[in-house]
Amino acid sequence: MKDLPASLLRALLAVIDTRSFSRAARELGTTQPAVSLQIRRLEKLVGATLLQRTTRSVEPTETALRVLPIARELLRLQTIVLTRMDAPALSGQVRLGADESVALGLGLIETVRDFAHAWPRVELQLRIDDGAALREGFAQGRLDLLLEHADAVPAGATVVSRERLLWYGRAVPATDSAPWPVIAPPPGGFLRRRSDAALAGSAARHRIVFEAPSLAMCVEAARRGLGIVVLPADVGRAHALDRPASRGLPALGATSVLLQQRSDIGDAAVALRNALRQSSAARRTRGRARTPER
Repeated sequence: MKDLPASLLRALLAVIDTRSFSRAARELGTTQPAVSLQIRRLEKLVGATLLQRTTRSVEPTETALRVLPIARELLRLQTIVLTRMDAPALSGQVRLGADESVALGLGLIETVRDFAHAWPRVELQLRIDDGAALREGFAQGRLDLLLEHADAVPAGATVVSRERLLWYGRAVPATDSAPWPVIAPPPGGFLRRRSDAALAGSAARHRIVFEAPSLAMCVEAARRGLGIVVLPADVGRAHALDRPASRGLPALGATSVLLQQRSDIGDAAVALRNALRQSSAARRTRGRARTPER
């Protein structure tokens, strides 16, 4: 029976996520030779090559891609076990509100799931809604934590991450003179405001071909080639969406994910807040622009 040490699996994930031995070493707080040694040890244990190395890139093999989801799950479960062993028991209630764009791009569902598994005595409530409804609920004390995309940072809010806004979708105009088919984000939200403002100030011809009250439906419409839509880059990456050639499409700037908390939150809410920050930091590391590096 072969054991697969967690440290070796963690090294493999770091190299695959960063596409670089040196960046993986920095992320793991070790050296590049140490990471290379860990990968060789893991390849010896599984009896297969896991990474294809060239002078320009590091890519996972088919075997590594089969191992990848299992490795992530093993490390996730280990984190839950260690968290519950090293920390005092948590209980109480946590009410988290998030807008749909954050939920689709921040890995929010997975983070909340893992937190619930780690702390089953915590009564956790997650509410996904539009920004205006969430801010009202937060102001009235119905939410302990609030996550939303926003352009301005109000007093007391923390910037969890900052993402570019980009156009996504496979659809293109039928001819050079035809208008861009545009998917309109849900009305009233910040994405709709930014999309409308960018298109209004642009010379790019366009027409609205799809509109829905759910951003997830807009993402699906873009995936299926119906049109193009404005999304934060983390949402586009999370759903592996294509980006159209610019061809005169207007720039969209950037946006921030903001975290707000009530002043009287308990230990369980503090723990969830920290888990959200850690999850966001890990995703930012994996989502950095990758240049060929050994």
